Amino acid sequence: MDEYLRQLTHDNQQLNNQWPDISDRLRKFSINTPDIDQPIFKVKSLDALVDYVLADTEEVEQIKRSFIDITIKNLTQGPIPSLDELVRIFCRVLEITNTNNLLHYLFLQSLYSQFRLGERLSSDPSVDLIERIFQCLKKQDFYDRNFQDKMQENWKQFFSRNMFSAITSDANKLNYEQTMTRMQSQFQQLYR
Repeated sequence: MDEYLRQLTHDNQQLNNQWPDISDRLRKFSINTPDIDQPIFKVKSLDALVDYVLADTEEVEQIKRSFIDITIKNLTQGPIPSLDELVRIFCRVLEITNTNNLLHYLFLQSLYSQFRLGERLSSDPSVDLIERIFQCLKKQDFYDRNFQDKMQENWKQFFSRNMFSAITSDANKLNYEQTMTRMQSQFQQLYR
């Protein structure tokens, strides 16, 4: 699947025209991989998807939103990659200082939500992995003058409703009291 993802077109019109075939092939890839090979297959596929996202320069249309969501959703079925690998992949996109790029944002939001990164990182506080994400976040410039209002709103929503949700029943967040207590200095540095 990774080779297939790397060769997909970035042209929105072509992607839209080829979508029925692409969608079918993505589904078949995830079904036809033996369970024992699934975590390796998924890491390679996610890395290929990151390569696709980072190389894309087209305007983001609904087809690319669907492509990202469906591809990641297919990769959440069955055995999933290690938390170390998922954070590494998440940080690959987050390390690129381009907060104005909608496709980067969509990938991060989808990966975080569908793989339940916050929940998994907080269930047994993975201090080093959470700190790695924080280090990447600190490198981003969310106050850039060229920051589009819509993108700024997307990021605010992602942080306040996903990563650092105030809703107590939300399990997919990083700001549990236990996690914050263990990582007090890292949280303080991030919030500055």
